[in-house]
Amino acid sequence: MLYGAYGTTGRLVLEHALRRGHRPLLAGRDPVRLSALASETGLEMAAFRLDSRESIRRALAGVSALVNAAGPYSETGGPLRAQCLEAAASYVDLNGEIDDFLQALSCDTEARARGIAIIPGAGFGVVFGEALAAHVTRRLPDASWLRISLAAANASHSHGAERSTALVLVGGGYAVSGGKLLKRPVAFTTWRVAAEINEASRLRFAAAPRAELVAAQRLTGVKEIVAGVPLSLPAALVMRAAGPLVGALLLRKTARRPSAKPAAKTAAANLRSRVWAEAGNSAGNRVLSVLETGEGYQLAAAAAVAALEKTLATRPVGALTPAQAFGAEFALSLPGTSICDLQC
Repeated sequence: MLYGAYGTTGRLVLEHALRRGHRPLLAGRDPVRLSALASETGLEMAAFRLDSRESIRRALAGVSALVNAAGPYSETGGPLRAQCLEAAASYVDLNGEIDDFLQALSCDTEARARGIAIIPGAGFGVVFGEALAAHVTRRLPDASWLRISLAAANASHSHGAERSTALVLVGGGYAVSGGKLLKRPVAFTTWRVAAEINEASRLRFAAAPRAELVAAQRLTGVKEIVAGVPLSLPAALVMRAAGPLVGALLLRKTARRPSAKPAAKTAAANLRSRVWAEAGNSAGNRVLSVLETGEGYQLAAAAAVAALEKTLATRPVGALTPAQAFGAEFALSLPGTSICDLQC
């Protein structure tokens, strides 16, 4: 089942799935948009509300795995995971929302008891962030701190992603300190990547409450971790002082459902996204690597389909990050993705 199949991200996941020979059951809350997509593709559909446990249960009958492509995941993740556990169907999503990501990982005992996988974060940030975190900590095994800088190049617009961002900002910032995930103000620190010559030297990054923090800490065990996105210093200062307020205003802006916007495929083909990871130890040694891949939404969709295929093929069990489920090299199996080591 592909839930949220008619959204911006869902359509991209569907395109990748169809190219790979899959025929998913289309699902979502809007029967009109779902019916139009079913007619267009010739696929079966199941429309249901997330506040009806019985309707979700009926829709999941005979389903072995569900891909949730509908954000905000704080609204869709919990109800779908609960019924996947009841139905013994594995669950995969593209979630980058830190609170729901943690809730998904807290399902480990139930998932193991049901013999299924709960795999949140099979999208852009977590997949590439944790892969690069694993790479730099292999280069510096005694790393005591880690910094992940994500610069996604996107050709698409997603209403769900905007609402996800707004809800995350309302919840405030996070960082890993002393091995624990702790509350911090949004954009509590800013930085530039310390490379000799690269495009990141022109970007300033600000700390953001991203699920990569949790994934990287689980995978590497590093006790001090911060993750960030490009943000100018003036904007970072505003976010630091009023991040939750900015999130609340963005929520109001996104309250009205916009018409779906198709992905800009021509532009997407020319875009390159990058993630940098720096790690250091107590002796002052440092390493820096960059991961390069394609347009953010396209690669998120490719990651979700690849995660589904690996879930069906290898049958992992438990609540796992993508790298925990499929190995730290999972990201490098995605098209156009590579890692390069840089000089600090």
